[in-house]
Amino acid sequence: MPLKQGSNIMKLPGYSIYFLGRIFIGLVFAYSGYTKLMEPVENFRGVMASYEIIPYAVIPILAPVIPWIEFVFGAFMILGFQSRASAFVLASMSFSFVVLILITRIVTGALPADCGCFGEGSIIHLTPMQVLFLDIFNTVMGIRLALYRNHLFSVDFILNKKD
Repeated sequence: MPLKQGSNIMKLPGYSIYFLGRIFIGLVFAYSGYTKLMEPVENFRGVMASYEIIPYAVIPILAPVIPWIEFVFGAFMILGFQSRASAFVLASMSFSFVVLILITRIVTGALPADCGCFGEGSIIHLTPMQVLFLDIFNTVMGIRLALYRNHLFSVDFILNKKD
């Protein structure tokens, strides 16, 4: 939907929800990645191993990569740079976390006390159920953001603006 001069962008359908959703998901993932990057990678490896269903062979590969993906794509979401691609990546990650939580619960009968979502030194500590609901919300909102074309107040909007 092209914007015309003098139009009120607040009247665009879903503008507020998409903008707030983009900022929220961006902040969650950027903070999550940042806190894990500020700690030794061994901390996150230990948390990943505590789920007991992640193959131990892939943990040394995933542990240093996941925090960078979270941080970079979270920052992209906040800025609105490559918004649709970033939303797809973060929604995919959130969905994989939902699947991980559910399969761990089914297979082991319990969930680790620390989900590892925000690192050990974080000020945010969530219960497994809170994490599950957060990841479901992030998955749904991320999919919606990936399908939404007009991310206003974003780098994408500025770069695609036709004068």
